Amino acid sequence: MKSAGGKHWWPLGVPAGPTERARSNGSTSRARGDTTAPVGTNKGTLLPFRIQLVRNDKQLDSAVRIRHAVYQRHLPTLAELLATPEDADKQENTIVLLATSKVDATPLGTMRIHTNSGKLVEFERELDLPERYIGKTIAHVARLAVASGPLSGLVKLSLFKALHRYCLALQIDFMMVAGKPPIDRQYERLGFEDVFSQEAYVSITSSGGIPVRVMAFELATAEQRWRDAQHPLYKFMIQEFHPDIEIFQSVSSMWSQPRRVRIPPAPIELADFLVV
Repeated sequence: MKSAGGKHWWPLGVPAGPTERARSNGSTSRARGDTTAPVGTNKGTLLPFRIQLVRNDKQLDSAVRIRHAVYQRHLPTLAELLATPEDADKQENTIVLLATSKVDATPLGTMRIHTNSGKLVEFERELDLPERYIGKTIAHVARLAVASGPLSGLVKLSLFKALHRYCLALQIDFMMVAGKPPIDRQYERLGFEDVFSQEAYVSITSSGGIPVRVMAFELATAEQRWRDAQHPLYKFMIQEFHPDIEIFQSVSSMWSQPRRVRIPPAPIELADFLVV
């Protein structure tokens, strides 16, 4: 599906929603290292970076570079497998998100999302999932990588918001991740729960032999759970509009098909999420 010259890999077909279609004319030009909070305007809350779907070779190369650099710091053995694009990056029903600085287009973070529309995701192929997840729409979230720096926490939260909004639009039942320590604790604070017994670790192909904790996030109940728990992410995730999260301008037409139809145990502060 890739073509020469960095052309699109997949056809475009899903129109932008009213929220993501809106673009601010007042975007700021703050330096990459600026720790200033997002700027609120009557056109939304502006971020010092943009999040978009990877659509060509140049963008994918940027995602791969930051992915490899981040994994090299934390998981050097696995990083050796990530120096070049993976086959999974261009599979059907897969997208890659990329966060880039507004100032110089420097890549700041990335994430890959693969759904089971038409083809099982890795968790379904390699693991015996509990009955709760059988026959459900699943988004396999992988290769989260965020560059270190003052904006790293905000980039990570924004990638997660892009993931959340994308999955809502596709009527996904569960987002599912393979959490490696200590990242699994961050997923836990976001509301992900163990798919198997509590804190059980398994091995899957993409983890490169590293034991991972398989965790899932139920989309249908997320807003109510966050609201009832007075979760510090509720405002950022649900109430605020971020025009710089641009995920619906370039989605494959395959996604236009209709889909079927625990609260954290202790108080959590927003600062808990601003750590890579």
